[in-house]
Amino acid sequence: MLMDSPPRSRMKPERLAELFEAVRALLSEAGYERLTFDAVAARARTSKATLYRHWGGSKADLVMAALTHQRPALPDYAGATSLDEVFAGMARAGGIPACDLHLGFTLLHAASADPDFGAALRKEIITPAVDSLAAVFEAAADRGEVVRDSPLFRRLAYLILADLAFSPLISGWETSEASLRELFRTIVRPALTFTRGGESS
Repeated sequence: MLMDSPPRSRMKPERLAELFEAVRALLSEAGYERLTFDAVAARARTSKATLYRHWGGSKADLVMAALTHQRPALPDYAGATSLDEVFAGMARAGGIPACDLHLGFTLLHAASADPDFGAALRKEIITPAVDSLAAVFEAAADRGEVVRDSPLFRRLAYLILADLAFSPLISGWETSEASLRELFRTIVRPALTFTRGGESS
């Protein structure tokens, strides 16, 4: 059973970072199903008893703690004045690095096999990203730039994330600034209902 919040750790921050790095490395090398507390303990040079003391034998809790430890903040577009400004910034940021794509597929496979882990993945990683993207569209509606359609905004957020995650595999092309601009121009923008004042020339 996944806990609502990570357990309080008495490990030093440096030691905890080493442990979580070992977990992430094993995830990439062996996958979620073959990741064990024994393997983590050996890789991180710690005892299995220590892992059990902190995560109660829950592999899902341990992996999620490793994934969310010191993760980068989501982009903040609160100061943007238009959707086109946001789209340009997102395109410049580029796609997901190849190593992260590999880890992402590993996590999706794990989510399909372990419902508890799947629920935690959606709660801790996917939903915050969707919320952040949907908020971009909500802000545009607040500015009067587009007609508010909150269900559509969330669907578009999922679409953008899915494109970032799967497009390189399906198309064989790496995600680039140009491909992201094309996504926004040909799919995301036409899906939105812009007001007269919100249309760009």
